[in-house]
Amino acid sequence: MKVNPKHLRSIEILAKVKSFRVASQILCISQPTLSKQIKNFEDAYEIEMFVRDSQGVVLSDTGKLVINEITALNRHIKKTDELISSISQNNLTPLSIGFGKSSNDFLPVFIRDFQKKHSNISISLSDICSQDQEDQLLSGSLDIGFMRKPASQSLGSIRVSSDEFVLAVSKGQYDSDHIDFYLQKYNLLMMSNHSKSQINLNTMSLLKNRTYKITNISADLQTIITLILSNTGVAILPKKSILGIYDAIQLIPFPKETSWDIHMVWNPNRLSRSVELFIEHVKDQISTPASA
Repeated sequence: MKVNPKHLRSIEILAKVKSFRVASQILCISQPTLSKQIKNFEDAYEIEMFVRDSQGVVLSDTGKLVINEITALNRHIKKTDELISSISQNNLTPLSIGFGKSSNDFLPVFIRDFQKKHSNISISLSDICSQDQEDQLLSGSLDIGFMRKPASQSLGSIRVSSDEFVLAVSKGQYDSDHIDFYLQKYNLLMMSNHSKSQINLNTMSLLKNRTYKITNISADLQTIITLILSNTGVAILPKKSILGIYDAIQLIPFPKETSWDIHMVWNPNRLSRSVELFIEHVKDQISTPASA
């Protein structure tokens, strides 16, 4: 690569001040060094960047064609340098956060308020089942997870919320609050079988000793919701995955307890300053009364 950031900076300054003497003072280098940098650049690309006139030096016609790109590149180099320096000094690395459908009611608020205070920390989100979140937290490919309480004792966690399973029925098919009425009359929609899917595992537990007919589909949760709205069948889903979003769906609770806790989870052996800041932020959020 022929581009040298030092040469680009020298060209930008010289183009602005039109004087080798002034430019060298700004750059804190000698005039011969500045002249050599300009010549090296011109020789590398076989172009002439500057010409002399009665006022000093000015951009040549060729120089005028590329100076805007050089200036823009210098700004980008400066921004990149500042970002890397910030990460180096503060360890403010980007955050990778995993979540499940049951996090929809609180996670957007956590992230929104966090980025108001730490806009320099970028965040990426991934919709991942609890078991996969745990695996990725242990391997280091995930920084924070919002999931069921982890099985691994090496992960740290705090409870942040809870959810429960309900039967989701289109209001066009709603006739009763009895779960068995729908299981016997309509197809039960399930996501494609996944050995790690807690939704499927809990669904099968709730179906024990009940009569039902399952329609297995290779799809995501949104597809199942669309099928429910189309009166194609019913589904057992986390309440928060649809609560307040789909007014055309009736949520029917199970007569027995189906709730579980949702935890924020992290790996204490892989803490960065960004992770520490996010953990502190969430702890503050859940300890502050809703009316505050």
